[in-house]
Amino acid sequence: MALALAGCKQQEEPVDQRGLRLPESPLLTFLERKSGFIAYVGSDGNIYTVNQTGSNPTPITDDADLEGDTVRYYQFPTWSPDSNLLTFFSVSGSTEADLTAAIYVVDDDGKNKVEAYTSEGGSRPIYLSWSPDSANVSFIATIPGGDGLTLNMVPAAGGEVTLLDTGTPYYWDWRPDSAGMLIHAGGARNTDPTARLSFLNLTDGVVEDGLLLEPSPFQSPAFSPDGAQVLLAAENDEGNHALLLTDLVGGIETEIATFDTSVAFSWSPDGKRVAYINSNDPTYIVGKLSFVELSDPAKTVEADQEDIIAFYWSPDSEKVAYFVPVQAPANGGSGDTLLYLKMYVADVTTGKSTLLWTFVPTQEFIQTILYFDQYSHSATIWSPDSQNLVIPMFFPDENAAAIILVPATGNLQPRFLQEGTMAFWSWK
Repeated sequence: MALALAGCKQQEEPVDQRGLRLPESPLLTFLERKSGFIAYVGSDGNIYTVNQTGSNPTPITDDADLEGDTVRYYQFPTWSPDSNLLTFFSVSGSTEADLTAAIYVVDDDGKNKVEAYTSEGGSRPIYLSWSPDSANVSFIATIPGGDGLTLNMVPAAGGEVTLLDTGTPYYWDWRPDSAGMLIHAGGARNTDPTARLSFLNLTDGVVEDGLLLEPSPFQSPAFSPDGAQVLLAAENDEGNHALLLTDLVGGIETEIATFDTSVAFSWSPDGKRVAYINSNDPTYIVGKLSFVELSDPAKTVEADQEDIIAFYWSPDSEKVAYFVPVQAPANGGSGDTLLYLKMYVADVTTGKSTLLWTFVPTQEFIQTILYFDQYSHSATIWSPDSQNLVIPMFFPDENAAAIILVPATGNLQPRFLQEGTMAFWSWK
């Protein structure tokens, strides 16, 4: 919950999370058109999939144990781009010193499970990302006894694990043709002389082509959906931090914006717009959210809320869901202060926003919020038809977590799906 220290607004009155209910007609849940599937981590530590009705979930795992002498739990279910496969990792052991981890790949119905990777010497995966062709899983893992990270790749069908690179912090985006990656390692050049931006070519071994640009304070770079351009942040010719559109050798094509502190950004799925947060905080991403029409970069629209910490494009590229943190007293008069997130959806052509919901996030969701620009490469909270979102929330009074479906129009109440701590929607 350290995000609560990021200077978010204070609210004197408690925030009421109650009011979650089914639509007025219970039949609406079953009559509405279904779109994709949701993979989630249940409160028992297992992985499940379910459609948007929340009924009859399919267990993908069934051997989690959160209370025994030897614990075992699963994390970060990640859909393949074709939505036919699911990858996730397990953590198990009796003490912190002997914890081991493994990465699994299964069919969307839980069958044909493959143990693609098993940790050695205390290394542990912390983030997973599919190649666009759904053939390989890339992941970063900790280095035992050190503070560095390794970037690795393993075939979805299992096989030899390839070490691609090392660095810390470490962010990347796959080329849409799966032939390589754009990586950002080491942070900003003005604070870390080893910081770098590079292309990793994977067509014949691993070949790194470094960019001459000096990285500015930002996290994840991003390929355009057609793979012809990239977005990154680096120093411009005047030595200022800038959000840049470049070609595939790092040649600057368009300077989208300059910034003083840090920036986080993402392409629209159709490639016609870029959204970015110009952060005013040196520790966390928090600031104004802008939408830029790339056919005319002078056409920039700002969302009508401030202190935004994360955003996610809808698949139809017409809307963006974003979050604003608020500190408020807990319900019940305990005197505790809780971190709430206000969830909005903005029209990207006008910046006009609709408040959908206010809720206490789970710790797992906060983890994705802090690195949303990287997580948006590998996972989505939007339904494939852009009509709904899936959110994990925490109920402090009950010490319980739940997976909630939130209609994007704001006209219907959010509704309970299942108990759980983290969830992502399939791409298709």
